[in-house]
Amino acid sequence: MSQKRIILSDSSLNRYGYRVLTAGLLIEAFKKNPVMLYMHFRDDGSPLWGNYKAIGHWEDIQINGDELSAIPVFDMVDDLSKEVAAKYEAGTFSAASIGIRIIATSANKDLLLPGQTRETVTESEVMEASIVDIPANSNAVRLYDRSSSALLATGKDTLSVPELPKPKLNVMNFKPSWKTVCAFLKITDDKADTTELSLENIESLDAEMKRLKDENGTLVQAKKDIDEKLTASTGEVAQLKSSIETKDTEISTLKISIEGKDTEITQLKEQVQNLKNNAAHDSKGLTPKQEPEGEGEADLASFCAKSDGNYATMTERLKKEGLI
Repeated sequence: MSQKRIILSDSSLNRYGYRVLTAGLLIEAFKKNPVMLYMHFRDDGSPLWGNYKAIGHWEDIQINGDELSAIPVFDMVDDLSKEVAAKYEAGTFSAASIGIRIIATSANKDLLLPGQTRETVTESEVMEASIVDIPANSNAVRLYDRSSSALLATGKDTLSVPELPKPKLNVMNFKPSWKTVCAFLKITDDKADTTELSLENIESLDAEMKRLKDENGTLVQAKKDIDEKLTASTGEVAQLKSSIETKDTEISTLKISIEGKDTEITQLKEQVQNLKNNAAHDSKGLTPKQEPEGEGEADLASFCAKSDGNYATMTERLKKEGLI
């Protein structure tokens, strides 16, 4: 008998809308007991399974890339095994598929293929592999779960693999790009495209928009008040600055005037001192003390001494004496 290898399974999409990942297949137990059935049927005492028994076993079981394959070995013990073997050798039967026990499924969109309508089987245990009449392994997978036992060989279906959520008309889902909205509603990025926009969401958004609008109105008015106070303060500062500049000018003028008066007083003192000095050195002349005193008037030196600082009076006296 030929040793023709046959593909038992891969990760392609089956006719019932889901797929079984080869990377998630557990085959160790199957390698220890590599039973081969016909069309996934076995005699377990129920009418569904009939009188079918194992017809052989599998050898050289291996996974290469995305394909699980093996070589069928028919036991040739009963008529069914001999008949299936003969049809296999003749080419009538040329396909096989696995029987699995589902461990985990996933609706992750990264694992979905175009046209997939049910979740992806991400982890499963291989229970057996069968010779089948349909030459497409993805069309003949029997799920070994006694609580929901079903066939997916020709014309059979199962509910063991959950269906994916069907898109609803006139229903809007969130988008991951709606960062602000999703953050406000506490929707994470990975849940955004599967979360529907509900009435509760809309009411929450409406309430938040109203709150923000009211808050914005308050902030606008506060800014207006601050701007008005700033304008008034700016005007006051300008007035104070102008007043300070005026006072500085007045002070500068007074300072110059005082310096001028100080200079005049110094000059007058020098003139008086010169007069005193000249009179003392001229024996023929009269000293200020020897000058005849006018009626009710002090001598010139005494007058200047008494009038020290009163430059207007001193100037007038000096003019009267003919000294300036």
